[in-house]
Amino acid sequence: MIRIKSVFLKLFITYVVIIFVSHLVFAIASYLLFHNKMINMHLNSEDLNQMRHLFVLASIISITITGLFTYNLSKRNTAPLREMNRVALHIARGQFDQRIKIKTRDELGELAETLNYMAQELAGLDQMRKDFVSNVSHDLRSPLTSIHGFIGAFLDDTIPSERKHYYYTIMKEQTERMIKLVNDLLDMARIEAGQLQIRPVIFNLSELVRQVVARMEPEFMKKQVDVELISKEAKDIHVFADPDRIDQVIVNLIQNAVQFSLPSSTVEVIMKKEEQAVVSIRDYGPGIRQEDIESIWERFYKADKARNIKTGTGLGLSIVKHILDLHQTDIQVESEVGRGTTFTFTLPMAQNKSKKTKEK
Repeated sequence: MIRIKSVFLKLFITYVVIIFVSHLVFAIASYLLFHNKMINMHLNSEDLNQMRHLFVLASIISITITGLFTYNLSKRNTAPLREMNRVALHIARGQFDQRIKIKTRDELGELAETLNYMAQELAGLDQMRKDFVSNVSHDLRSPLTSIHGFIGAFLDDTIPSERKHYYYTIMKEQTERMIKLVNDLLDMARIEAGQLQIRPVIFNLSELVRQVVARMEPEFMKKQVDVELISKEAKDIHVFADPDRIDQVIVNLIQNAVQFSLPSSTVEVIMKKEEQAVVSIRDYGPGIRQEDIESIWERFYKADKARNIKTGTGLGLSIVKHILDLHQTDIQVESEVGRGTTFTFTLPMAQNKSKKTKEK
């Protein structure tokens, strides 16, 4: 059995068959209806044959003309499919700048718009992937190059003894930088695989924030940024959440705030109790444009392309968003260009959680 793979041929053959059958039916009906009348008209056999020949000739001319029309119609109807196939092949080869030019508003037009949107999204993802590879390569190569150079200098005894501690400190900072990058990549891989889990318990949020700020103090001093802890609550705030993951959220948000703060400026960490515990991290840096706020949670996204090297790989805020989503809570951002940015998230209070448990 012959299988036709071309939509164009299928349509063309279908139209031709319809035309042929319609002419055949017309011919049979004409013969049955007019045969007796032609006999009553006392036409001789030569006249009847001539009329038959004329009818056959008219049928041939009609089938030929309608066949050509059907060919053009089939070609025109399948043109969008051929165009979509051509563009899809280019997209499959990585040419994401290709677009389908179809002006129809039918189902084919909607399919073309969907393919164009897919190509646009793939182009954006491909660009983010390239930026990510470039950033990760730089963030890994720079510390490795520094460590390699320092180790070579130590082996050659070219570093004075009184300066060794200083260079050991630099090497330690570079290894910590690589460890954070690797941990972020592993966390993102677990998030994408749906393997990142939280283990919520009741813990002292106020104490956790104090420990994070104390632990990060050397980084604040290096950046010449003051971090101020603000809380008007008389007692510590206890929440029900995963302390390790919330520690990661606070560290990422503070690092992000410090990174974009000018020297001698202040980063504020604000805690308060409402129906839930509210934590805000405010900086007075350059701020974020309103059109970029919705995109900052995307992995690898950077609003300021000029500072790609300084601002890391663009994974921190995406990880923060996923961790808080797992806690079934949201994070809000308020920003004004030139005035700074505030990130605010909430966590369930420990006593509220205890009351709900007792009610159940």
